[in-house]
Amino acid sequence: MLGVFIALGASLAWAGSSILLKYLSSRIDAIAVNMMRLWVGMIALIVLVFAVGRAGDILHTPLLPILLVVASGVLSNAIGDTIYIRSLSYLDVSISYPISQSAFPVLTLTAAFFFLNESFTWFNILGAALVIAGIFTIVRNNKKAAAAKTTVKGVVMTLIAAMLWASGSITLKIGLEKVDTFTAAAIRVTMAALVLTTVAFSRKPEERPKLNTYGARNLWLVASAGLLTYGIGAIGYVTAMHLIGAGKTTLLSASAPIFLLPMSVLILKERLSPRALVGVCVAVAGICLVAI
Repeated sequence: MLGVFIALGASLAWAGSSILLKYLSSRIDAIAVNMMRLWVGMIALIVLVFAVGRAGDILHTPLLPILLVVASGVLSNAIGDTIYIRSLSYLDVSISYPISQSAFPVLTLTAAFFFLNESFTWFNILGAALVIAGIFTIVRNNKKAAAAKTTVKGVVMTLIAAMLWASGSITLKIGLEKVDTFTAAAIRVTMAALVLTTVAFSRKPEERPKLNTYGARNLWLVASAGLLTYGIGAIGYVTAMHLIGAGKTTLLSASAPIFLLPMSVLILKERLSPRALVGVCVAVAGICLVAI
């Protein structure tokens, strides 16, 4: 059960981060936002690795698992997250996030079954179906009201992000067999930060990040999003994956829209209907079955 609670905690952190990212998506370029929050997460994770005495573990780790962890970070954090942040420019967070969190677990669950030989009970499969059904109910609830903002480009970008997250999750699970979880979290975020920084500063001068133009408030929000996503969320996700496997961790992570919905109502002033509440309840029931 410890892995279940850790995965849910990571989901809560990611939901809070998505609210911040929606606010920032119209103010700062997606690549710049993700680059800065990756650096915040990288610093937090490196400090944690040294604090718990795990820094020397990397010297005794085979190269291939490290490369797999690096690949997972580039796929999920550098590319996938940047595309997702960009999708928020075209879609409301109440649309984009549930879509991505519906596709992400299905893709990861399927890949984990075929490539990692992970086993699931019928309760787990039923729970997965309920989680996805609940999230789709939430999406359908918001579909009409958000039709003006829901574009084909935004939906496609969201689904591509989900595919990259799923690929990164499977790659990470394989690498975790030989890499310490804390060290893996630090490696994947650090390499993602370096890759994205290289991309950000390789662009035209007018497109490069300019921290002095963003404002102190926005920079604080970026830092908070970084700590939530790559500090609390990343550590929780990697630890839960190690404890309960890639498929179950991903399914439990799909509960994030349940936390995001009330946040979007209180903070972003989005409307909450009875149908949305039904969707939340169905998804919660699914989470309970996945946890069995």
